[in-house]
Amino acid sequence: MKTSHFFPSPLVGEGGGEGEEESILGVLDFFKGREPKGRDKSQLSIKIENRTYDELIDEIMKWNIEQTDILSVLKSEIEEGRLDSWSLAFETGVRRGLNPASGHVDRSPLFPIFLDLHKFIRGLRTKLLTNPTMKNVRKMEKTDSFSVCIICGIRALQKERGAKRLIDTIQWMLLERYLG
Repeated sequence: MKTSHFFPSPLVGEGGGEGEEESILGVLDFFKGREPKGRDKSQLSIKIENRTYDELIDEIMKWNIEQTDILSVLKSEIEEGRLDSWSLAFETGVRRGLNPASGHVDRSPLFPIFLDLHKFIRGLRTKLLTNPTMKNVRKMEKTDSFSVCIICGIRALQKERGAKRLIDTIQWMLLERYLG
């Protein structure tokens, strides 16, 4: 049976591509929990991640700090009091602090702080497009790389100041959801 594959997959040959003879039944066998016919277990590589989310985000943070000048940009843009207020708001958390279940996130006492952070990241992102070191930013698959770089820089500044709960991409996604 001739099929066309437009994506690389360990289940359907080396790189996919048009014209390869592969049976779609191998994929169906995989989803049913059986080994695909004619395939060895060693050909099915499943990568299991052993690092925690914090370890992964810290690795991305380290990369962005070493490869870009995000820390110097942030230190010139953020006053200490502003950073401290963001850090205190994160101790409560985005979901609890904005209380989206009430239907009125703008009535929360933390709303102005989270809105300030959201606007800051959005505004700085456009400024960084012209920064030459930002071409070295760590590329992300599903998230905006510039925003992640800014988040990593803020995270590093929070660590330096001893914040209890640090910003991360999950908190940013919640802010985008509630304020974006």
